[in-house]
Amino acid sequence: MSKGLKRRWLWFTIGLGLILLLLVDIWQADRARVARPFLPKGVVAAPGAKSVVAIVGSDDPDLSSPAPLTVSQEYVDNPHNDVEARLSKEQIEQMVYKALNLDTSERSIRNVVEPGDWVVVKPNIVTCPDGKNIHTAWGQRGWSRGTNRGQDHWGQTTDLRVVRAVIKYLIEEEGDARRITIAEGGAEWTKLGESNTNPDQEHDGWTVHWPPFDSLSYIDIINEFKDNDKGIQVDIVDLNYDDYLDKDGNSYPWTNHNPAGDPIPVPDPNGTGVTWFQRPEGYYVSKTLWECDKLINIPAMKTHDIPGETTIFKQYVGTYMHNAYEATWGKMGLHRYAGNEKVPNGFVDLFSYRPTDYAVVEGIWGVEGNGPQTGDDVKLNVIVAGGDPVATEAVTAQIMGFNPYDIYHLHLAAAKGFGTWDINQIEVVGRSIEEVRRPFRKPENWLTGPMGITRWLVNGPYEEASMDTDYLDGEATVRPKEGDEHNGHIWRVAQCELNNRSTLYLAEGSDLVTYAFTWVECNEEMAAYLVAEADDKIKVWLNGEPVVDRGKRWINQLVTLHQGLNPLLVKVLNTGGKSSMEVGLRDNDRNTPLGVQYLLVRPPTAVEESRHPKSSDFKLSQNFPNPFNSSTWVCFELSCPGHVNLS
Repeated sequence: MSKGLKRRWLWFTIGLGLILLLLVDIWQADRARVARPFLPKGVVAAPGAKSVVAIVGSDDPDLSSPAPLTVSQEYVDNPHNDVEARLSKEQIEQMVYKALNLDTSERSIRNVVEPGDWVVVKPNIVTCPDGKNIHTAWGQRGWSRGTNRGQDHWGQTTDLRVVRAVIKYLIEEEGDARRITIAEGGAEWTKLGESNTNPDQEHDGWTVHWPPFDSLSYIDIINEFKDNDKGIQVDIVDLNYDDYLDKDGNSYPWTNHNPAGDPIPVPDPNGTGVTWFQRPEGYYVSKTLWECDKLINIPAMKTHDIPGETTIFKQYVGTYMHNAYEATWGKMGLHRYAGNEKVPNGFVDLFSYRPTDYAVVEGIWGVEGNGPQTGDDVKLNVIVAGGDPVATEAVTAQIMGFNPYDIYHLHLAAAKGFGTWDINQIEVVGRSIEEVRRPFRKPENWLTGPMGITRWLVNGPYEEASMDTDYLDGEATVRPKEGDEHNGHIWRVAQCELNNRSTLYLAEGSDLVTYAFTWVECNEEMAAYLVAEADDKIKVWLNGEPVVDRGKRWINQLVTLHQGLNPLLVKVLNTGGKSSMEVGLRDNDRNTPLGVQYLLVRPPTAVEESRHPKSSDFKLSQNFPNPFNSSTWVCFELSCPGHVNLS
């Protein structure tokens, strides 16, 4: 063989070897990706980035005139009289500016409002001070509801000074809007000069001067900013008197109580596949809200005997165009249509037409107890702001002493893609929740809460069954995974329907037994009340021990949760007809305890077989150090598609 041929053969051999090495590398890498999926501990699935929520307190040291967050002890029962905790218009303006500037996220108010936008600012003016021929739940001379210790109800409506500060910021700092409109549809007052208003009525929610809010009126705010240097139009639209639209775009005046066209179907703006929650036929919608470009929501911070707390989402009751459905005055159509417990479904429906683009929650005053009308005012002196309305309300709820998990309408809103209520997916800037947290006294009758467990592994039903028979060959020790088989029945995932809150419906029939299982993850050892209810009989095992000795219809038992994973098994007997169950954990304040999560067992998620939902340690797949593979494949599995941060 000649030298040239030998040289060519050598290069051919080297090239072939390199190609084979590369093919082996690719094959090995692909094999590692497919063959070793697992979920490393600490992996978080998030929609690209955490939602940012800003908190500012009146005692922040960098404010020019810090003030106490709340009243001193001697004024706890009479907070209106603590002069030291009162704030001026200038102090509140500085707090609002700081909160808006703290949010530097992609959904900050500066990024939300674009050049030429028509911006609607939506405060809460559900009621207003009493006067001649106007009596509401705000004033001590108003409705005989035992309102607020016989005092005027300062916490029931949005502090006008916060509204003023937001509008000033939009004009002087942001400056992109072409028009700013204050819009609201109050439930307890009518507008001066309208045909349904007493001609002798002294004032309305727009014209009255509100004594606790530096005696400002909304007309004062308009007059202050209407001649601004930016040429931005500033005005008011009363939504109760606004034109409304049908599904074909036809417009009707508020005096038309029988529109010819059909209502607009509830939209699905995020493409989630979830549409209506209360009214399948949809709603008629305010022309102003339909045509505006952005909506900034400025709610008050209150408790409510239906949803538990009322801030951003409950605000949309004020957008309900009641004149389109009936000639009588008020927002009770949302209550009458499907009952009080479906009111949260209704205001999430209304939210879907014109979602909040940015929220500034006014926590200068709040309402606790049997709110909103008959609760008591509390002094809080905080501002909460964010571009994710679900996250902003979740943070607000936790400041008020609620677990966001327990707020039913946040589950509905998250299902429609409006944001996240999971505190683990929220970045709080400024003050921490713990620094400003002031637990509000909850309503005595909280109709839609707290929430129980909504997802289970279910096995059964077993026919001609008895509570005394063990169909799992070891009820106390069973730790199933999805797809496992027991006694001819497969463990499968079952989920509560959104409209049924945390009630899980089981098989119908006589003498049927069904099992349900979940893991309760706890960040520390704690005591909690296990609350369980079923149509006929229910029995519960926690950590392998029966919570009660025999099956009952209802259980409310103090239990101990260990740090880490606690297996929870439920057995339900149905003697006839429909069958359902509801199970949850409660603390002394009727919350799901903070630090508790409910987890389903997944298929094996570690390299080795494991009966836990996550691997206990972080593990990497093979790495192949050679010139053609400088990276390491980290294989894992998520419960649903999403962005992943590895840390």
